[in-house]
Amino acid sequence: MNKKNNSYQQGKLSTINITTLAVVLAFRIIFAFIPAFSYGQYVEFGVGFIGAALTGALFGPWYAMIVGVAADLITTSMKGYQFFIGFTFSAALGGFIYGLMLWRKDTTWLRVFITVLLVTLIVNLGFNSLWIRIMYGQAWLVFMPARIIKNAISLVLNTVVLKLLLSHPTTQRLINKYRF
Repeated sequence: MNKKNNSYQQGKLSTINITTLAVVLAFRIIFAFIPAFSYGQYVEFGVGFIGAALTGALFGPWYAMIVGVAADLITTSMKGYQFFIGFTFSAALGGFIYGLMLWRKDTTWLRVFITVLLVTLIVNLGFNSLWIRIMYGQAWLVFMPARIIKNAISLVLNTVVLKLLLSHPTTQRLINKYRF
């Protein structure tokens, strides 16, 4: 094993790795400002998952968690949203799941689907719905039906978008560069 790989495994990053993490973080922040299609107060279709998935595929679960937290804190402050630690936890957990499922693994249709399914069920429908319930005090029946429908649609769309992105030759070269 060469020195670069050994230092990475010990938690040290090269300058190029830190730069790439910063670029991915910047993309995550930019994605947060791309207008999302909203349906009501509790349902939103966006592209933020792309940055989380790409970070996980490139750097693994731990760095994807860190970038998720950083992206959430920065975008929350830049957009002037009310800070809620639950959504920061969700951003970290989503990055962790993407990293756990996609880092150093072949991105087959089944793997991408299962990954998106886990994020959808655990983070989006699970924790994020709980955070909405806590923050707004709405009854589950008020917002869950629309969220379930939205997430069922997003499951399919996000799987297709993510699989196409991860299969693109440019993305594959970048992923293979960081696959030690």
